[in-house]
Amino acid sequence: MPRSVMITFSALAALLSCAGCIVTSSTYDTKVREVEAVRDAYASSNRESSRLAGEVAALSKQVAAQKAAGEDLAWQLREKEESLKRLRGELEAVRKSSEGSRLSRDRFIDELLAKEKAAGIRIQELSSRVDACAEELARARKESADRDRELAELRKKTVTKEEPVAQPAAE
Repeated sequence: MPRSVMITFSALAALLSCAGCIVTSSTYDTKVREVEAVRDAYASSNRESSRLAGEVAALSKQVAAQKAAGEDLAWQLREKEESLKRLRGELEAVRKSSEGSRLSRDRFIDELLAKEKAAGIRIQELSSRVDACAEELARARKESADRDRELAELRKKTVTKEEPVAQPAAE
């Protein structure tokens, strides 16, 4: 009887060891597929990250160009304001110098009206240019803010896509 028990026990041990290999092999295959999927996702994430980095660089260049354009417009606006101030000063100087002259009253009034009309036209021109520059500056600032938001969103997407890939690799 001990021999038949021994044979039964050996057969049972062989059966259990083969079944364990099958389970281990299927688990191994599953894990291999998971690792391949994670590698593919990581490579895809790296490609996307590189593409987004290129977009970020392009947007950064555009933002820098818009900022430079805004600074140029601000400089032009200051220049126009200085010109307007200078014209007002000249008008005031003409008024003061004309007060003491011996011109007839009608002639004096006609000259002043002509100068004031010319100054008014010039002021209107400068004012319209200032308004146009201010609108352009506001538009440039808005575009710059929009691009900054886009840049922030792209950076957030890049960080978000890198985190899920890093977590499964750590497990």
